[in-house]
Amino acid sequence: MLIAVAIAFAMDARLALVLFVLLMLGAAGSIVVGWLALLPAEREPFAVPGEARIKKPRDAFAIFLLVNLSLAVLLRLPGFSGTPLSFCFASIIPPDWADHALMIWFIWFGFISGLAAIYAAVRANPIRVPLIVGGVFTLILWLAGPLLLAAIAGANRSLGQ
Repeated sequence: MLIAVAIAFAMDARLALVLFVLLMLGAAGSIVVGWLALLPAEREPFAVPGEARIKKPRDAFAIFLLVNLSLAVLLRLPGFSGTPLSFCFASIIPPDWADHALMIWFIWFGFISGLAAIYAAVRANPIRVPLIVGGVFTLILWLAGPLLLAAIAGANRSLGQ
């Protein structure tokens, strides 16, 4: 872990920015493909008007994982701060519990990306490939994203001085 931190701080800011953008695009692109695979098929151009459409099989747990992956990528967007959420939680539950609840949410969304990749690798479903790719990219984004953002922010601070 110490080596990864040293590499992140020694990394050029432009390289860190390119890697972060590629991780975001890879995760978001595969999630979009997963959502598009869930859309119903269009009617064939020469189909009989009264003929029923072919229904695609759906896996409810895979859709649940796709929703959580979508939220996990949104939470990793730069500029997202957990402070407004902790203020919202503080009005509902005690303030010291609100910080713990926020930490649990962030751990959940980091964990769910690995679960989505493993579930899709083990069990066949209609959105198998987007779940595997999105889960892997989102997991890498959750693990390496803060280090890449620190490398980008460190370069911005050194340019400002």
